[in-house]
Amino acid sequence: MDLERQAPQQNGKVFSLLGNHEVMTMMGDLRYASAEDYQGFATPQSETVREQAYQEYLEFLSAHGNRATDAASPGRREKWMTEHPLGFFERRDAFGPQGLYGRWLRQHDAVVQLANGAFLHGGLSPDLQFRDIQELNQRIRSDIATFDSLWQALSRKKIIWRYMKIEEALRQAQSEWAAIQLRGQVEPELKDELQKFLSFPTWFCNSPDSPIWYRGLALEPEEKLKPGLGAMLARLKIGYIVAGHTVRPKGLVTERFDSRVFLIDTGMLKSTYGGKASALEIQDGRFTAYYAGEKPQGLVAPPAASDSSISPSLSPGKPPR
Repeated sequence: MDLERQAPQQNGKVFSLLGNHEVMTMMGDLRYASAEDYQGFATPQSETVREQAYQEYLEFLSAHGNRATDAASPGRREKWMTEHPLGFFERRDAFGPQGLYGRWLRQHDAVVQLANGAFLHGGLSPDLQFRDIQELNQRIRSDIATFDSLWQALSRKKIIWRYMKIEEALRQAQSEWAAIQLRGQVEPELKDELQKFLSFPTWFCNSPDSPIWYRGLALEPEEKLKPGLGAMLARLKIGYIVAGHTVRPKGLVTERFDSRVFLIDTGMLKSTYGGKASALEIQDGRFTAYYAGEKPQGLVAPPAASDSSISPSLSPGKPPR
């Protein structure tokens, strides 16, 4: 966020892109949230915030005919507190539509085209049907907006509790849907909302072929994808793709597909992957890998890369004339 503000002062420009973890966090998929994540959002008021949330949760259970007294028993209460550590609710709010980070993230794309290259977190699947990069970004943004709208509507109608994790909310919505079908009556608006929400696992943002999740460019045999990749790049009028997401086995920036793909996830989260901080520089047709504490290493440039320098004045998705 700071770099985006500072870059123009140095005649630069920063494009921050959405990856799978940003989208997961916005949508309440907290499988990879760590204790440190929550601690970073804790304040002196967090005990009070959590207690208020717990009472709100008990009220939600009572409204659904569940015995809140069971959830309030010492064992259940302790388990709930463990599952919702201090900072949990502040973090959820911060990444919500009105939160500091949530508002900022929702203004960003998943893919950007700069000069002759496409940059994104996961990868571009040759099997994915799409018109252009703008369409991919629109589909991701649409999923996020739809999710926000449904979450707000179902929370307001007490179908789900606003701080549920996504898997809890889906179970709760499924239970409500089953009850509605037994009753045989449901208002059309709620029926539509529940059906859309329950289809969440099949949304584009969750597809293994979406630009925030796709790993094929890193894992599939080159001979399998090469024809489709070449056709896709030609159709999009780009010369190469730069992607992260899939940690490279040796922790090195790697070229694949005759330098049409550059994989730059070097596992810099050392505690988990044992890698190192790195960067790929593209300047005057030269591709150079930088590693913390090491000498830069030149990489093989893609064909016709002479026009592939990145101009900070470029807009996303608009290649230079």
